[in-house]
Amino acid sequence: MSLPAEIQQAQILDWWEASHEHICNALKDRLPALYYHVDEKIDAMSLKDLARKGRVRSEQIEPIVSGWMQKTYAELTHDLDKSMRLSLAALEGNEAADQWSYSEMAIAGSALAISAAPVAAVPFFAGGLTAAGTVVLGFTIGGGALLALPVAALAGGAVLAALGPSARAKAMASLKQRYRSAIHAAIASRVMGDKDNPQQPSLKGTLLGELQCVALKRMDEAK
Repeated sequence: MSLPAEIQQAQILDWWEASHEHICNALKDRLPALYYHVDEKIDAMSLKDLARKGRVRSEQIEPIVSGWMQKTYAELTHDLDKSMRLSLAALEGNEAADQWSYSEMAIAGSALAISAAPVAAVPFFAGGLTAAGTVVLGFTIGGGALLALPVAALAGGAVLAALGPSARAKAMASLKQRYRSAIHAAIASRVMGDKDNPQQPSLKGTLLGELQCVALKRMDEAK
């Protein structure tokens, strides 16, 4: 015998809340590992790499970020599918748990999400990276002064050539740190979202949007 609709809806809300927390915590916990792998590439960059970052960005940094996002999206969606099926089985029996996948229910529930943010495609940075002050990982990160001056000054190598080893090392370290900070900020925005621009697509926003669609679909069916 089916549980009363009120009880089903209350338990669906409990599932939604737990899943929401799981998404937020998982992304926050996984970000440092992504930063670490990106930082390894930045630390290995030469002066030539910093002055002409196109090849490094497209061949080394972009694949790390996009691969991490795709893997994380797939793993968290798998977690949510598993938890949804367990929730469905507890409320309606094992047969109900086999009728829908999480992704199918997200699509079906999107029609009900009138007030929800659109379920956008996960942004895997197809737009690529450019110099700071324009677009990094598909995200504008401030004025041209952030990295443009050091890159312009060091591009030909004349300034560094005139400095001693210690000064050159400090200049390279400073340049890499600024580049690293810019990349970290762009990655954080694409993964966790931008509080100043909530319409900016992000992995977290996509996952939470799909979760809301699934919860709305389940609530609708429990009426």
